[in-house]
Amino acid sequence: MRKACMRRTGIRRRVLKRMRSLYAMTSQQSMSQHYDVVIAGAGIIGLSTALFLRGRGLSVMVFDKGEAAYEQSSRNWGWMRTIGQDMAELELALASRPLWRQWAEEGDFGFRRCGLVSLAGDGEEWAGLRSWLEHAAGRGLDTRELGSAETAELLPQFHRRWAGALFAPGDAGIEPDLAMRFLEKKVLDAGVGIVTGNAIRRIDISGGRACAVETETGRVTADRIVVAAGAWSRWVCKTVGIVIPQLRVTASVLRTTPVEGGPEVNVASTRYCLRRRRDGGYTVARRNSSLTWVTPDSVRFMRQYLPNYLKQKQLLRVRAGTSFFKELRLERRFGPGQSNPFEDFRACDPAPDIDTLKETFEHLKEDAPVFRSARIASSWAGTIDVMPDALPVLSPVARYPGLFLATGFSAHGFGIGPASGRLMADIVMGEAPAASAAPFRLERFHLNDD
Repeated sequence: MRKACMRRTGIRRRVLKRMRSLYAMTSQQSMSQHYDVVIAGAGIIGLSTALFLRGRGLSVMVFDKGEAAYEQSSRNWGWMRTIGQDMAELELALASRPLWRQWAEEGDFGFRRCGLVSLAGDGEEWAGLRSWLEHAAGRGLDTRELGSAETAELLPQFHRRWAGALFAPGDAGIEPDLAMRFLEKKVLDAGVGIVTGNAIRRIDISGGRACAVETETGRVTADRIVVAAGAWSRWVCKTVGIVIPQLRVTASVLRTTPVEGGPEVNVASTRYCLRRRRDGGYTVARRNSSLTWVTPDSVRFMRQYLPNYLKQKQLLRVRAGTSFFKELRLERRFGPGQSNPFEDFRACDPAPDIDTLKETFEHLKEDAPVFRSARIASSWAGTIDVMPDALPVLSPVARYPGLFLATGFSAHGFGIGPASGRLMADIVMGEAPAASAAPFRLERFHLNDD
């Protein structure tokens, strides 16, 4: 793991420390030693799952090696979108809409039902968008094609001509930091325990069943264990020899200073993607600029990833370097019978790709002159947990009853997080509709265990 994965800014550390002192339980004395469900990971998936399980009357404890929602859940673009979702995820995206709206009535986290417009730069992109809309027909979408005049009316700030556009008026924008603070408090108020700064070192198996977790402060037993640790899920599962074909991708984002007269809708294109923030600035990123490093897992899972990579290689940059050997040394410290030093890696805080962000911002200013007076106020990056087919794993582990996985959301997890947590709760309870759960089962990868 590169050293960047352990950096954190002073301001963010102070804010998170204050929030932790207000909301999170941190002492072993405040915990019991047994729960109906223990969850590894306090991101949006772990917390949403905990919320819906608690709603069923179960006792739930969530552990995180660092701060709640410090990693990708609070670093994303802040979109709740339906356009472009895989057909298997579209149900989750649509089901998340009313949940986000309901939560927005309970607290202010910048929720805006502003809509999203997806722009095609050429005929090939437009054919892809129209094909997606055709396949999604009949699923309750509000997405429609825009003519050139409608696009110009919706986006008068942009001078570029587009080959075509789709518009989903029900899609929304959300402030991720505020939303995660809201969700953390909502989960705590519901009676879920959250222990931060306390890593789960390993999962314990007894009689062929997952029965406990070993934390930094001791052993905690549970009837069911859910691994929702994002980019760290692969290593958590490695402690019991379970293989997840999961890789890590780094994506960079910038925030602008306030812009007068900018677009109200979320905008998606291959040149830039943007969302208006509540402070009047914009979150800006580029969907074809994610970066991954060649690691031992890249080689190990090449067969699974290659087909999807060849179809979408323009969306991902692959680099080789010394990280391969660092990862090789590091992964040998994890596994059954190992020390599994998760506490050495409290946060994954990679450095942003400043050059790509500057280029993206220049493209935006070129196409929309209203942004020419704006400056880059800040930038950051996040580590995304990805799967070969870009679909998450929401699944029981057949080898070990009582063990469940909720990971690999491939940059889609924030927007579909509420409904994904509800589905995961149904899976844990054994009540999930087979058709809804089938696309997300771990067995679809047909891998042998470690």
